Amino acid sequence: MKLLSASDIWSLYSMDRAIDDCAAAFAAVSEQRTLTPLRTAMQLGEDRTFLVMPSASDDVGAIAVKTIGIFPNNSAHGLPTSPATVQLYDTHTSQPRAFLDGASLTQIRTGAASGVAFRYLARPDSTIGTVIGTGGQAPAQVLAMIAACPKLQTIRIVNRSLDRAREFIASLQSWDVLTRMEFSGSFEHWSNATTATTDSDLITVVTTSATPVFTAENLAPGVTISGVGSFQPHKQECGEDVIAAADRIYCDDVEAAIEESGDLIVPLDSRALDRAQIDGSIGEVITGKLAGRTSPEEIVYYKTVGVGAQDLWAAHSITQLAEDNNVGTNWG
Repeated sequence: MKLLSASDIWSLYSMDRAIDDCAAAFAAVSEQRTLTPLRTAMQLGEDRTFLVMPSASDDVGAIAVKTIGIFPNNSAHGLPTSPATVQLYDTHTSQPRAFLDGASLTQIRTGAASGVAFRYLARPDSTIGTVIGTGGQAPAQVLAMIAACPKLQTIRIVNRSLDRAREFIASLQSWDVLTRMEFSGSFEHWSNATTATTDSDLITVVTTSATPVFTAENLAPGVTISGVGSFQPHKQECGEDVIAAADRIYCDDVEAAIEESGDLIVPLDSRALDRAQIDGSIGEVITGKLAGRTSPEEIVYYKTVGVGAQDLWAAHSITQLAEDNNVGTNWG
């Protein structure tokens, strides 16, 4: 069995490959080729959530079980806010194959979920991207935007504190993972999210906010929005005006999204959004069952809450890379 650390995973697993794997996982889910029950969430307190996410598929011959905590107050103690592990098992024998750092895997596969949305739903000529939020999930969201949109020229980083936005950009620019991607565009720091969305072709919202962080007033025709951070019924990063502005709405898992994310629950409850207005899953777009974007002017909103199959495909791919390249620690 392989023990794979965060540094092992970042050294092995490119965002391009992660997006490919994530797309394959979403397609498999939409075609019911996985066993991926809804995740189990234990609410330990107002700011403490512990999640268990299993998935299995004969497509990759593996079972994955991820455990992850959402503990935003950990940052005050110098600890990761989303500690996680992933265990990978053989689907035929149940023998363990790998024990992986789950935080890095989650960062990459969560970024890849947005990357899949941008690959399949965004305008191919997208040049301006905006990332709202600078927390632990944000760096991989930047990588995904770059990987999915080769014509990208400018990425706007938004934080209410300009100093924090500048620090985030400096950290990105010194990161060897970003350096390997050879991004030739520029980064800008912004403090007002609504202003930053002006003329944006791509928007990723990745915060822990319980209330909307921007309004729809400056949304440009043709923008693609990926809502990442809202994963609880009372948390709403994207307000009802943003959802109402969308011509098309897709999710990674529709049933999970309308059960878990306030971005959709709030407008559904208020009847500002009808269930029939949610077009379907990104997996159905990937497999050709649904049309994605049908015109350059459409505003497309995509909600990702995460599905266990993403962890399965990512863990399987990373483990294969580790075995092929003799990376990680062998145990047992």
